[in-house]
Amino acid sequence: MDVTALCSRLLMVVLVLLVTQADYSYSAGKADAAFPRVSPDRLQFFEYETISISCEELGGSTEWRVMRKPNQINPTNSSNWNSSAPSCTIGLAFKRHSGDYWCEDAEGERSSAVSITVNDGPVILQVPARPVEEGFDVILHCRNKNSQSKHIADIFKDGFHLGTQYKSNVTIQNVSKSDEGLYKCSISGAGESPESRLTVFRRSEVGSEETRPSHSRSPDLLFLLWIVGFVPLLLLVMGLRLYGKHRGAAKRVFARIMLILEIAHMAEH
Repeated sequence: MDVTALCSRLLMVVLVLLVTQADYSYSAGKADAAFPRVSPDRLQFFEYETISISCEELGGSTEWRVMRKPNQINPTNSSNWNSSAPSCTIGLAFKRHSGDYWCEDAEGERSSAVSITVNDGPVILQVPARPVEEGFDVILHCRNKNSQSKHIADIFKDGFHLGTQYKSNVTIQNVSKSDEGLYKCSISGAGESPESRLTVFRRSEVGSEETRPSHSRSPDLLFLLWIVGFVPLLLLVMGLRLYGKHRGAAKRVFARIMLILEIAHMAEH
């Protein structure tokens, strides 16, 4: 087989594999895409608010549907509810709409779940529904349904008092995994909010089982290393063996080796 043609075929194989890996990295980079999208982006709501839950960002070859397990199960109904659609809107939210929401396909594969709470009381704490990337700032807002003015609020994490905020907001700067936990707030004379979990992810965790649907699998690292390492080595050996007989072909081999190595280097970064 002509050396140039062989090199071209090997180069095309490597390019396809690198593009596939880059596409996977891009998808995995959106760690929060493995969660349903809640709009507005928070876990607590007052009664009569509108809530939208969508699975459309998950993509894939199968259709996802919104599923829910209510906190309070009516014995006469099924414990699990589904919209049979990739998105749903609760026009008027009531306490009975509180529960875990997730995305599920026809084969039973599930995304991570978000726990939505509809409070029939006057106080909620706005906690992001989507995971927050480590290193960013997060603002938790304690709201009083009966007052739009700023007020003094006490913030709690995992049952411990974090402090008193005089602007009803608490900003967690440079958020880290240690900031994960159950948060709530209380307003003197108004009441206390429910608890909701703040979820934080590290960039190094992207693509882990915790941040993507259960049917996803990481690519075979050894196979990728074999592709980006063995193929250039093979071409190098071929080039050395043919160098004496086909100087022109050998030069083309080395040129393609350098191109493959450059592409591999760009893919890593």
